[in-house]
Amino acid sequence: MTDHFNSFMKSLVHKLTRFDQFLAKGEGWLLITLVVAMTVVVFLQVIYRYLLTQPLHWSEELARYVFVWISILGAALSVQRRGHFGMDFFFKMLPEKGRRCLIFLIYLLMGAVVLVILVEGIFLVQKTAGQQSPAMEISMGWAYASLPAGAALMAIHLLAIMVREAGDKSE
Repeated sequence: MTDHFNSFMKSLVHKLTRFDQFLAKGEGWLLITLVVAMTVVVFLQVIYRYLLTQPLHWSEELARYVFVWISILGAALSVQRRGHFGMDFFFKMLPEKGRRCLIFLIYLLMGAVVLVILVEGIFLVQKTAGQQSPAMEISMGWAYASLPAGAALMAIHLLAIMVREAGDKSE
């Protein structure tokens, strides 16, 4: 029975890790695409404004919304890569059991914050879906959708980290 459960857990950890890596790769490519798009839009705005004296009325707004998406998706990818900064001075002074408890507490707090962002982000998208942006006249829900999308990705990455570490501890 225990061998069957361990085999199941290893399979679960492996599949979740692969899915997590697949998502991270997609996020990376999407981030590259968005950065290129934002760079092109801002460059075109400079050309149109200063060389052609015909500014693009929508470019600043689009660049702002793309920047928001880049920021949120970048934060999600940083969760997956454990790239967020932290202070480990006191962490290193703790014994192994204290470190594990602190890590669990940190993941719990991160999960709570991500859950709040996800739920509130969904409400925000619902509230703003009927509003139009001034220049592009698109639904403001698209701009605010970065919050629940990023929070969902963060939750998946955080779950994968926790399952992977729980699997490592059981071996």
